[in-house]
Amino acid sequence: METKTALAVGEALFTHFSALQELIGEPLRAVWHIASQGCLDQVILDLGPIALVVSADPDDSIDFRCMKTSDPVRTDSVDASHHQCWQSSIGVPFGWAWVTVNQQGYCDGLLLSFGDIVPQVVMNVIASEIRLRRISMTATA
Repeated sequence: METKTALAVGEALFTHFSALQELIGEPLRAVWHIASQGCLDQVILDLGPIALVVSADPDDSIDFRCMKTSDPVRTDSVDASHHQCWQSSIGVPFGWAWVTVNQQGYCDGLLLSFGDIVPQVVMNVIASEIRLRRISMTATA
C-alpha cells in the first residue's frame, strides 16, 4: 500500500505552520541569539508585530513559535542582526519557511527565505544546539 508522505506530513504540521502565515511580508527588523554554556539555544527573529522564536529542544529537535513583540525579550539575548546569516536579510520581508525531518522522524531543522521563495538560511539542531548556515544557491537551467 502506497502512502502519501508529503500530504500526511503537511497535514500534521499545518496547525503549527499556520501561525507563520502572519509573518509573510513582514520585514526582518532584528535577530537575537540566546546562548548558554557556549551553545546557541534560541534565535528570535523580530518581524514587527510578531517574532518567530526558534529553540533547540533537549531531544535534538527544533521547536518554533510566534509571540507578540510586545512581550519582553530576555535580558540574556545578544543582538545578532549583523551575524553573517542574518545581515543581508535585515529589512527584507519574510517569505517562506520549511521544516526538515530526518530519517529517524525528528523535526531537526528549518529553512527560511526573505524576499524570495528560495531559502537563504538553514537552522539545524545538532547535539541540542542550534547551528546556523547561510545557503548559497545558484540557478540551474
